[in-house]
Amino acid sequence: MTTGQVLEAVIDTVAELLHLRIGLRPGPTLRGRLRRAIREEAARHGQDPAAYVESLVADRGVLQSLMNQVAVHETAFFRHPEHFDVLAHDVLPETGPTVRIWSAACSNGQEAYSLAMLLEESGLDGTVIATDLSTAALHRTAAARYTRRELSGVSADRLARHFTRDGDHWKVKEPVRQRVRTLHHNLLDPLPREVLGSQVVFCRNVLIYLSADQVRLFLDRLADGLAPSTTLFVGAAETIWQASERFEAVRRRNAFIYRQRRSEPTRRTPSAAHPSMPVEPRRRRPERSERTRTTPRPSGWQQAPSTSTAAASPSSTLEITALEKTAQEAVAAGDYDGAVVAFRKCAYLRPHDPLAHLHLGLALEAAGDADAARRAFDAARRTLTETGPDVVVEGLKGLEGYSVSELIHLLDSKR
Repeated sequence: MTTGQVLEAVIDTVAELLHLRIGLRPGPTLRGRLRRAIREEAARHGQDPAAYVESLVADRGVLQSLMNQVAVHETAFFRHPEHFDVLAHDVLPETGPTVRIWSAACSNGQEAYSLAMLLEESGLDGTVIATDLSTAALHRTAAARYTRRELSGVSADRLARHFTRDGDHWKVKEPVRQRVRTLHHNLLDPLPREVLGSQVVFCRNVLIYLSADQVRLFLDRLADGLAPSTTLFVGAAETIWQASERFEAVRRRNAFIYRQRRSEPTRRTPSAAHPSMPVEPRRRRPERSERTRTTPRPSGWQQAPSTSTAAASPSSTLEITALEKTAQEAVAAGDYDGAVVAFRKCAYLRPHDPLAHLHLGLALEAAGDADAARRAFDAARRTLTETGPDVVVEGLKGLEGYSVSELIHLLDSKR
């Protein structure tokens, strides 16, 4: 075997090891990061790649060092602000005077301190448990020290109220910092006892890197270990996982939260497609009672980013907005066929919008039409890659806070 072939074989072995230990499924984007990390870590230990793999298996410290490099640390303060708006105005008033929030997969701590700031501003007695599998990320969280660039999302008022200048950095002030506790935790492991009393769980933009079985296991542990009233926040794209029927979507303001399901959703009768819109032929699917239940259908939809309407006429913009609302309401009610109709119209009106095709794919997948869903995901990926990988899209409405690489990874896993 050539040197390149040996390295690729090592990457395959390490990728399988990481999948078993932490659930990471390296797609094309993450595989490049894994390749660089293996080269650097093997060189740092003075080993060739084959010997390095043996060290990974035998030495937990060596494995942890690699996990610190490959773990995704893309985050920001008050990322997806609609979640924090719902938390402040709808969820926290219902939790009582003492609150415990779990920031799962907290990365470098921006999410945890955003939550702590809200607790401070609300005058509530509360704690944020910040967990991550990366010890490097936890070290940065505990340090609570950030560059000016890392403070995007922090308003001028909050910067003055909650931070102090520390050389070229900004440090979180002590009242907020004392509310955050760090804890090393792998989402594939049982829930830590420290989080069992949490009334709120933030676990956003991490489940897309796990397999459906691993997501199901995690959600089952949440349902078994936390109170039924616990509020769960997940990333918008993560509701595509057909992993659990134990949680249902609850609409609050401009977002959805998740709580444990108490009864089966009622399916509404799908509305007819617009007669002037070409509808892709669909093969007849078995009735619901005949369908296999080995993979549960998703319980609902997180409020996903709205489709871009920048180039649409005023009339079509209004139509798209109305269709999106109809589709989201249909998904929340369990009417996936109705959601397909509405999202298909959006994709027809906005053929070059990746989010329109992404939403259609999610709805088709939930409705059980896997072939048509795959075609929609293919269309979403083609249009999405035109914006360029590894950058945060700001000009495309609805993608604020999401990176193209995150969504490409999601689409690759679905395709």
